[in-house]
Amino acid sequence: MEEKVKGIVIGSADFKESDRLITLFTLEKGILNAILKGVKKPNSKLKFAKEIFCFGEFILTQKAGVKNGFYIIIGCDLVDNFFDLSQNFDKYFEGCKLLEIIKFVSKIGQQDVGLFIELLKALKTLTYENVARNLILCKFLLKIFEATGYKLNLNKCASCGSEFFGKRYFCMETGEICCVGCKTYNFLEILPQTHTNFRLISNTPYEKLSTLKLSIGECLDLLVLNFKIRFNNKFSITL
Repeated sequence: MEEKVKGIVIGSADFKESDRLITLFTLEKGILNAILKGVKKPNSKLKFAKEIFCFGEFILTQKAGVKNGFYIIIGCDLVDNFFDLSQNFDKYFEGCKLLEIIKFVSKIGQQDVGLFIELLKALKTLTYENVARNLILCKFLLKIFEATGYKLNLNKCASCGSEFFGKRYFCMETGEICCVGCKTYNFLEILPQTHTNFRLISNTPYEKLSTLKLSIGECLDLLVLNFKIRFNNKFSITL
C-alpha cells in the first residue's frame, strides 16, 4: 500500500551498492527510515531526494522482506531543497545543527506537528533571510523547549511567580529563571540584558528576526548548556 507524507531529509547514508538510506522527519509520522533504491545510478530520477534538507511530498510503500520495517521511497514531489545552504558553508553547518537537534528531541513514528513547523520556519529563515545564524539557533532552541513541554517562564519568577525587579538567576538543569529570593546553589546569575534578550527573541516571529540587533552570546551559551544537560551531555554543538 502506498502513502504520501510531507517530509524533510535529515539524514542520508550509503546503503548497498546503489541505494541510499534516508532519515525523514515527516509531518504525519515524525521520524522514519526509508530506502531510495538505485538512487546512485546515473539515470535515477530521484537523485534530488537523497540530499539532506530536501523538503517534499514523498510517496512511500512497505514491501515484504524489507528489514527493520523500513519504507521504500518510490516517488517525491520537491517543494524546496534549500539550495542556498549548500552554497554557504557557515549556513550549511548551522542547518545541520538544526537537523541534529530534531534527531535528539523527536522519536521514530511519533507525530509532532509543532516540531515540524519550527524546523521548516528555521530552515527558511536561515536560507532566505539576512539573520545572524546564532540568533536563529537561539530562537529554535527556545521554541524546541516550548514544543517539548519545557517553555521558559520569561515574565515572572518560575518559583514564586513574582515580577523581576532586581537580580535574576538561571538554573542550568531546568532552564528556570528565578529571583534572588528563590535561587539555590545550582542557579547562575545572568545579566538583566540577557533576560531581556530572551524575551525579545521568544516574542519575535522568525520572519522579523532581522529587526533584532542583539548581543546574544550569553543567551546561546545558556540555552546550549541547558540542552546538553537535558540530554546527558550526549549532544555536541560547536558555537
